[in-house]
Amino acid sequence: MMAAMRRRWWVLLLAALPALPGVTAAGEPVLDLEGLTGTEWYGIYVLERKVGYLSAATELTELDATPVLVETASGRLFMKIEDEGFVYRLRFRSAHEAVAPYRLVLVETRELSKRSMEHLRIEREGDEFVVTRLVHGRRTTKRVPASKETLYDATTVERFLASGPEPGDTVSCVSFDSDELKDVEQTARLVEIVEEEWRGERRRVFVVRMHRPDSTSTRRYLEDGTMIRGTLGGVMTLELEDEATARTMPDEGDLFELRRDIPVEGLDVKGEDVATLKLLITGLPESVLSELPTQRVEGRADGALVVTLTPGTLPAGASLSDEDRERLAEYLKATDEIQADHERIRKRARRIVRRRRDPLEQARAISRWVYRHVEGEEFSDYETALDVLIHLKGDCTEHTLLFVALCRAAGLPAREVSGLVYAGPAERVFGMHQWAQVYVGEWVDVDPALNQCPVDATHIALDTEDDGWFEVLGAFSDIRIEVLRAE
Repeated sequence: MMAAMRRRWWVLLLAALPALPGVTAAGEPVLDLEGLTGTEWYGIYVLERKVGYLSAATELTELDATPVLVETASGRLFMKIEDEGFVYRLRFRSAHEAVAPYRLVLVETRELSKRSMEHLRIEREGDEFVVTRLVHGRRTTKRVPASKETLYDATTVERFLASGPEPGDTVSCVSFDSDELKDVEQTARLVEIVEEEWRGERRRVFVVRMHRPDSTSTRRYLEDGTMIRGTLGGVMTLELEDEATARTMPDEGDLFELRRDIPVEGLDVKGEDVATLKLLITGLPESVLSELPTQRVEGRADGALVVTLTPGTLPAGASLSDEDRERLAEYLKATDEIQADHERIRKRARRIVRRRRDPLEQARAISRWVYRHVEGEEFSDYETALDVLIHLKGDCTEHTLLFVALCRAAGLPAREVSGLVYAGPAERVFGMHQWAQVYVGEWVDVDPALNQCPVDATHIALDTEDDGWFEVLGAFSDIRIEVLRAE
């Protein structure tokens, strides 16, 4: 589960970084390239606790004899998970041409922890990007359409602020999403202009709400375009600081600790023995709870939620038509993490499925194989299904990743689900968890880490798309779960 969350944090953290500063003249935008250079330092905070730091540096240089403006962000995250310390390192670099048309020509990221290393390089060749990814020593390459993003897009927000906008005014631009490998629209809205104390002076501060398809952030800028604070989901914050302050971290004993478990009383049986479970949950936003046939959510006037859970169900007659596969093509395709088209995964899927024709039996066979062959390992960092198949180790994230890839390779639409699950009467906690859904005439919840098809009535599905994980993280220490009824 940790690998999935860490990757999401870094993607959104980069989205919260300030764009390059710029200026606007009458008519066409004029970019002061020399004025764009410099270095800023930011402290990274989660729930107002220091968890790391980030430097953002911009310089004029050359790339293959072409003048470019390069922005480099380097950061570290420090935290504890169940008393074990973790350090994550990130380096992000992008380059735009320093001459018109100022195209985006390079994006590069490096992620490193003590268990994994991932290097992504995206380089322009004509109208295409060549995407090279190195994960656990294995290199893959593919081509995608090149981004339309330019330096004008990268400086849109700061030029917008320099133009004298009024609260409520908006501006949009193209932004390249290096995770999805495609252009997305980014919109900025000026929320308000306030006066506040900044380093001993009263300064005008522009409060801007930034929206992308995958995240929403709030940034505070000075009049000169300097971002002094960026906040994601009300949980993670970047604070502009001097280098010494930014790099100062709490002692190891005071590091932010990520909780993964929520205690619960009154549930003294195994999850598979529960037919109906009615819970009172406080401290969790209703927006992050998914509405499913097996999960009914009722809000109370005091803000608490009554959640009724029932076991997953199986269709009376499993079926999967060509029309189903066409309609659900999104859940059959291969991705960089789910390499359903890799021959090693396809070969394993064929061996597991063999002569089975019933799609439900195929899904059950794949779940059993993953459960029996993937050795449980906490805090694993395998980020692709192929890595999991090679190493056959991992926690619930890795079990689910491999299950989904094998299902898709076998022609079964499948997708990942995130949430909470009851750990049993010995531990009496609900913990972060991941499982899957596979389509066999209808969507069926399958938990390959627990060998459940369908899942039991102690699985709480959460909507963790966009900023959902930040909402869950922000609420986690305050969440309380009480059993109202267990049958």
